[in-house]
Amino acid sequence: MVGQDDAAAQSAEETGVTLYRPIIVAILYLANLLTGFTVLIGLILAYVWRNDGATTDWEETHFTYLIRTFWIGFWVLILAGVAVVSGAIALSIGVPLADGLDLDAGPGDAPPGIVLAMVLGSIVLGFLMFIWYCVRSILSLANAANRRPMPNPRTWLF
Repeated sequence: MVGQDDAAAQSAEETGVTLYRPIIVAILYLANLLTGFTVLIGLILAYVWRNDGATTDWEETHFTYLIRTFWIGFWVLILAGVAVVSGAIALSIGVPLADGLDLDAGPGDAPPGIVLAMVLGSIVLGFLMFIWYCVRSILSLANAANRRPMPNPRTWLF
């Protein structure tokens, strides 16, 4: 009987491509940038496959890394969204956010500095989270292609 790794190696020799399970999850994460929902499929597969009895040690590091990629990114974006929405609500009901801030600016006036900072901060944070998400997914993809474990699967960075 041929083992799972032997069958994968034999398949790779025939086609030149081997799709290990962490590669599938990383591809689903990257496809999320176009679809907006495949990350959830990848997350579910990562949870299921991480607890599978046939999962090797190097695969488990990838699943842990990719699961943490989802949850860290999710909570950072939720917290940023709450900050922006609460700031917008505070401005709309007239709560002063800084001393000397003119909240009664007319439609032709420039927006208050705090609003501009919130908008630019949100754009910068969104861009940084996009880069962070892509780099983590690609690193997992590259290491999984060579059957290498993730060096530090519990890291917040890369």
